Amino acid sequence: MNRQETLKALVAEAENLEKKGTNLTEKEISRAEEISRQIQQLKTAMSSAKKTAATLRAATHNEGETSTMLEGKFTIGEKFVKSDEVRGFREDHPHGFESKNGVVNFAVKDVASGQRVLKADPLNTGIPGASRPEYVEGIDDLTYRKPRTILDLIYQGTTNSPWLQYRQLRAVTNNASITGEAKTTTGTDAKGGLKPLSTLTTATADAKAFTYADGLEITNQELSDDGALVGIIDGELEANLLDVIEKTLINGSGSADEPAGILHTTGVLNQAFDTDIATTLRKAKTLLSTTSGTTPQAVVMNPEDNEALDLLQDKNGRYLGAGPFASGDPTVWSIPRLESSYLEKGTAIIGDFSVIQLLVYEALNIAVFNQHKDYAQRNLSYIRAEMRALQMIRKPAQLCVAKLAQG
Repeated sequence: MNRQETLKALVAEAENLEKKGTNLTEKEISRAEEISRQIQQLKTAMSSAKKTAATLRAATHNEGETSTMLEGKFTIGEKFVKSDEVRGFREDHPHGFESKNGVVNFAVKDVASGQRVLKADPLNTGIPGASRPEYVEGIDDLTYRKPRTILDLIYQGTTNSPWLQYRQLRAVTNNASITGEAKTTTGTDAKGGLKPLSTLTTATADAKAFTYADGLEITNQELSDDGALVGIIDGELEANLLDVIEKTLINGSGSADEPAGILHTTGVLNQAFDTDIATTLRKAKTLLSTTSGTTPQAVVMNPEDNEALDLLQDKNGRYLGAGPFASGDPTVWSIPRLESSYLEKGTAIIGDFSVIQLLVYEALNIAVFNQHKDYAQRNLSYIRAEMRALQMIRKPAQLCVAKLAQG
């Protein structure tokens, strides 16, 4: 038996002796004193071993790494399994959770800036290693996404507030002009020396932090295996959270349960279908330029609409675009094309997506629990990824929803 198992057995024996109260025999009294001495020795040895292990881990880190979490180009899952919390838990619980109240909790920095320092009190679970790190420093590129999605286009940062009121810029009337010198005090236009005045149409909007979360049941064997945990966190949980964020940015209803996405935000421009997909998108590009002076950053389309655009041919069967052997990112009217399955077929969004802000209020957190009525019996645990963030669409008029089909 290892130290943890020995300690557990001694505690159980001590509890049995304690139940006898004043009816202990001389031999049992002597044994109780020996158990007390052994428990104290084990606790001292385990504490010393943990400190030594922490010192060794710190010594083996590369220069610039903290003992709380390794820096560098690691994924969320890799950072989780390399954390002191998980390592310490495994040292104390080599066979997985041994109580009904176990938890490993690991908090990391903001998705985008890497600047916010999160501090949290240790979790009162009574299990060694069950605490959040007090700080994490020097972490770059917290999330690793598939390239070229709508999430790569928006602004991502942090916020200290769970709720904000902000001003949306919905329209701009540019009245700039060359002005003459004022010759009198009665001039009524630019030639008479009256300086022009541009106008802004704004509105107050609310931004509230919503919780994005997902979880999976895992076995104790998966919990004890680094590769399995990394695959679950990076391959499933993180990907699922990014998907629901993308879906909400596009389709959020603006109800009490979710923020307003692009399709439900007042002030976003609309372009009706005109002739075909290519013509409609060109009209939308012009609408953005004339209405808000926007140069489109990208156009996001449903995969089927994107396919239809790729397959456009002339009367001789030649592709109008670059064809199947093109290299580089596809474009339409020199605007990069991206896909999102969360846009319904026949709808595209074109514009400057940097006017959308996703601000993280509580950074992505990975936690493992086994507080379930029969998880301990089944050697199962629940692993959860969770974050809180609010989204704002600062300048709706720099985005346009284009209908790519009749009706």
